[in-house]
Amino acid sequence: MASRRSARASRRSASRTAPLVLRLDADVYTEEAIERTRRAFAHLAAIDLRREGKRWAVRFSSVDPAAAGRLPGEFANYALSCLMVES
Repeated sequence: MASRRSARASRRSASRTAPLVLRLDADVYTEEAIERTRRAFAHLAAIDLRREGKRWAVRFSSVDPAAAGRLPGEFANYALSCLMVES
C-alpha cells in the first residue's frame, strides 16, 4: 500500500514539473492577444511563446500547482476574450 502512495505522489510531482504546452491556431489567435494573456497569467507560470508554422506554441513551466489543471484552457479562453477587445 505504501508503494502505491509513493508511486502516485511521484506521478503528481512529475506532472507539476513537466512543462505544459498549448498549441493555438495562428489564424485565430493574434500575437497581441496572446502577449496580453501572457502578461495577465505571468503570476501563475513562466510562459514562453513561439510561432510554429500555422500555430502558436505556448509553453508553461514553473506552474503554480493550484492552477496546473486549468491553466491551458483558461489561457486560451482569456486570449479569445482579448481578441474581442481588439476588434
